[in-house]
Amino acid sequence: MTDKNDGGYYAIKGFLYQFDKALIEVLRNPESQVGIEQRQDIDYQDFVIQVKHKETQEYKDYKIKKPVQQLIEEFKTEQTQKFCLYCHFRDREPRKWTPSLSELDAILGDQADNFTPFLKEKFIEGFFIQFSENFEDQFIQVINLIKSSFFLVNEEMAYYYHSLLRSKLLDISIQAKKERKISRRDLDKFLGAAEKTVFYKAYSKYLDQDKYERLIKKEFFTFKLANIENFERVFVIQCEESISLIELNKIVNSLNHKYFKAGKSPQPYLCLFDLDNQKLIALKQDLIDQGILFNDGTYFNGDRFRLERLIEKELSDSKTAIKIVNPEYLERVLSKMKFHEVYQFYLTSPVVLETQHNHTKIQILETKQVVRMLR
Repeated sequence: MTDKNDGGYYAIKGFLYQFDKALIEVLRNPESQVGIEQRQDIDYQDFVIQVKHKETQEYKDYKIKKPVQQLIEEFKTEQTQKFCLYCHFRDREPRKWTPSLSELDAILGDQADNFTPFLKEKFIEGFFIQFSENFEDQFIQVINLIKSSFFLVNEEMAYYYHSLLRSKLLDISIQAKKERKISRRDLDKFLGAAEKTVFYKAYSKYLDQDKYERLIKKEFFTFKLANIENFERVFVIQCEESISLIELNKIVNSLNHKYFKAGKSPQPYLCLFDLDNQKLIALKQDLIDQGILFNDGTYFNGDRFRLERLIEKELSDSKTAIKIVNPEYLERVLSKMKFHEVYQFYLTSPVVLETQHNHTKIQILETKQVVRMLR
């Protein structure tokens, strides 16, 4: 990696470190609304926190001058508040430190005379510096806290919850300033919400691929009732360039066998993103050769797309196995049909879909994982 790329990597890691600290504060203070990027990095009730993650650096007083100065400026207008600088440096073990007036002046350096001795002494009364754990240790701490807070039976579920909650905090951080706050009650509500994004790559060090696939299968693709629910579903799957016809056939067959029950549950819709058009044509030819019928909204090769043809009810048609949607028509189908479940499997980043339906976005490393998650 170049120095420029390194800078971006550590900046992102710093944000994730802040998100994890915010999660810790939310879970430890369940009755509080915790602000993110409002007054400072994190705040709740009468407590304000600045977060700095400097894993490659050794501590020097001047390296925390700016955040401490910002906290003193905040103290000028909010003198009833308590203030914390939560920071990690590679040569500092976790500990709490309240600096003396002379130590505070050493931190402020040439800015020390900008504040009166009286103001600084009052500030110190409600201020401390928390040298914190490194990224990995804090991550383990938040995973354990999630596990105990939500009464989860294993760490795999805690990684899954963490992925969802981190995506929620990212969502909040880009909202208007007054909207950047969250509580434990909000987390509970979000976990039961209609839209979820599941990341995996960030957790691959802790959760192997096989366990991840089993977790996703159990959470999303294991029927909780004896009979399958009779409603429409669409599966949006991103394909890598090397995906084979055999694997694509397996996906079609898995969806058909799992979700289509003639007279009970309709054919699932399938949209294959980033799939070469010639490979899509080859897939359709292969399905026909096998006697597997599909509906793609056309009557013949070269026909225009007919939305009404695709969305017509075919519940009693036991011959049509699946409905195939070209990506260019997906938005039209979503706007016209009432899908109870939208599942998106993505390799890099999920496609933005305008839908009010239950929308689950699941990260995969390769397209053929979908079959193992479904079967």
